[in-house]
Amino acid sequence: MRILVTGARGLLGRSLLAVPHDDIDFVGGARQPGHIADIPMVAVDLKRPQTLVDAVTQTRPDAVIHTAALTNVDECERSPDFAQQVNEEAVRVLAEYCAAVDIAMVHLSTDYVFDGHAGPYAETDTPRPLSRYGQIKLDSESPVLALDRGIVVRTLWLYGHFDGARRNLVTWPIESLAKGEILRIVDDQWGNPTCAPDLAAGLLELLRASATGLFHFGGETFLTRLELVQRIADYFGLDASCVEPIKTAQADQDAPRPLRSGLRSDRARQTIGRAPLSLEAGLDRLAKQAHFRQDFGALLGLG
Repeated sequence: MRILVTGARGLLGRSLLAVPHDDIDFVGGARQPGHIADIPMVAVDLKRPQTLVDAVTQTRPDAVIHTAALTNVDECERSPDFAQQVNEEAVRVLAEYCAAVDIAMVHLSTDYVFDGHAGPYAETDTPRPLSRYGQIKLDSESPVLALDRGIVVRTLWLYGHFDGARRNLVTWPIESLAKGEILRIVDDQWGNPTCAPDLAAGLLELLRASATGLFHFGGETFLTRLELVQRIADYFGLDASCVEPIKTAQADQDAPRPLRSGLRSDRARQTIGRAPLSLEAGLDRLAKQAHFRQDFGALLGLG
């Protein structure tokens, strides 16, 4: 099976390309073409949706996993027209072409489609987005769900690491705690930390199962962002005394956040025959990764 992965230089994209793939021929799509390890990359730019069509035409995949997106929710709030162009219009163009050439499409969405009043949420719960980002991502789901071979996977709080990776909600506090820096962490946002390599494996398992429709995939552990940082500190033996709890209203952010969010992954569990990883299992996996040990080993005293 040949799979085109858009956003191949991002956290989830890189996690997909790193999955053992004897039976899969990966091709990456990103703004900068070239190679990642032995995997070829083709040029994809969400500001020019035709490049998505060109990438599919050029690579002739059996499926597309569309991870590329503008995920900065505050930027989406400030620039809604641009956010709609890259997060909705580009998805619609890609979905229409996948329908025309009869290939499967997996599209990543978000828990921000919900208002955060009564999480964690199942696929049957009614979306009520609070932000432009959430509304645009919700709108982007429709053209994919209309496909005969379309899959939409909502996820949240993604973490992991690779060489050159930007910091995320787990690696940022690890580094800051190890350096003794003050961290101001909200204590009123709830969610499921999701291990990126575990999600990547889950997406491939859904494709292999010929699944279609809407799925939630969030880690098994449900907690606040403050509790997450405290659990990270406990796991790596770090001093959490520099952590200062704050409320979301104090964070001075442009876009509203769903507070009690989170996703229930029962349908994905039933389809692929396993549950997403818990936080502890995900941290176990992260701590064993060679790139993580190379970049964080000295800070954490890892042997």
